[in-house]
Amino acid sequence: MYTQKDLLLQSAARLYTLGVDLEGARETLRQLVSMQMPYDSPQMIAALQNFEELEMQWKELERQHLGLKAATGTSTRLK
Repeated sequence: MYTQKDLLLQSAARLYTLGVDLEGARETLRQLVSMQMPYDSPQMIAALQNFEELEMQWKELERQHLGLKAATGTSTRLK
């Protein structure tokens, strides 16, 4: 059985990993733009869809994480 703090730590780890993936997707978009890839090209559309999907996942996970943090009474400062 997981405690609230265990769940909070797990969600923080997932947030970190998802954040790394999200930044990778953002960088892919930057590279395509710097290569002057047309915005309606299949590569750009796929990269944008990937970024938007990861961003939605991150926002939902962040919302859940903040809910867990509030439920455990954990402060935002590291000790």
